[in-house]
Amino acid sequence: MSRPTPPTYRTKNWPAYNEALKRRGLLTIWFDPEMSWDGAPTCRRGRQQSYSDAAIQTCLSMKVLFGMALRQTAGFVESLLRLAGLDWTVPDFSTLSRRQKTLAVNIPYRGSKGPLHLLIDSTGIEGEGEWHARKHGGPKRRVWRKIHLGIDEETLEIRAVEITGSHIGDAPVLPDLLGQIPADQEIGSVTADGAYDTRKCHDAIANRSAHAVIPPRKNAKPWKTVTAGAVARNEALRASKYLGRALWRPSRDMALPCPAGQWMERIPPPKPRRNEDALCQTAGPAAHGAGLRPTGRRAPGPHRRPERLHRARHTRHGSCEISPSGERGTSAFSRFVQQSR
Repeated sequence: MSRPTPPTYRTKNWPAYNEALKRRGLLTIWFDPEMSWDGAPTCRRGRQQSYSDAAIQTCLSMKVLFGMALRQTAGFVESLLRLAGLDWTVPDFSTLSRRQKTLAVNIPYRGSKGPLHLLIDSTGIEGEGEWHARKHGGPKRRVWRKIHLGIDEETLEIRAVEITGSHIGDAPVLPDLLGQIPADQEIGSVTADGAYDTRKCHDAIANRSAHAVIPPRKNAKPWKTVTAGAVARNEALRASKYLGRALWRPSRDMALPCPAGQWMERIPPPKPRRNEDALCQTAGPAAHGAGLRPTGRRAPGPHRRPERLHRARHTRHGSCEISPSGERGTSAFSRFVQQSR
């Protein structure tokens, strides 16, 4: 079979195409003269900071954007300030290196209409030495970094971020992520997985007057209703046990309060269970160990190894008769359905 011919695109609007290519190389950096470049007094003992967090973040953004070292970044920002006609001083490389460890990054965002619906989760970051460990092997216990993200459900923008080590769990970071959201902004709901089903997480969400969309764990027990977060969590546990865990399936409007009847409409009906005893009687004696599995579980033994190998080769072994030579017969389940009619 020949490969499909890729489509050919011909450029007809050459003037617009040339202007688009030129715009790719444009570099426009604008400094707001009203920007607070110098550090504000902290009213604490000791030396005050000479530069604000915005100034440090601006320099570090240039460093990451152009892939430069700290000394090169200082010279680059100094040339930009000279071109802009601003007499601001530039922090040296030691100041940038020291301040970047404790810098509270201010993430710009467009904002969404109405209350904020926050999605929180974490993932691992591939650190230094991962390729060497895969290629030549490494120690059994290795550490990595984790990034915890809080994303706006409507705009999919990152609203909160925290980076920790692999020894830090997911639940202890949720209050810090909520602390990065401005206090004057309304939070409608906070959606997370079962790893965040803790008292501190529910209390932190309740303190922001938000609705927690966190599925209770399978072995969850009711908490003592001391705080508002515990009350909301117990209600979620009661609803989950009454309506089933299908209540927590991902949905855009699952964070909104609704009657129990609507929740029941969202839950799909249970799948009909086939009568295995009647199916075994209809199918008759199975050849080559192809009998259907009875209702009771039995422990695997050495006599079941050929059956496992046979099932690996034939995926429909449980519902079809297979002769010792490997030929397939009529589906037992199909014959059962025909006779039941």
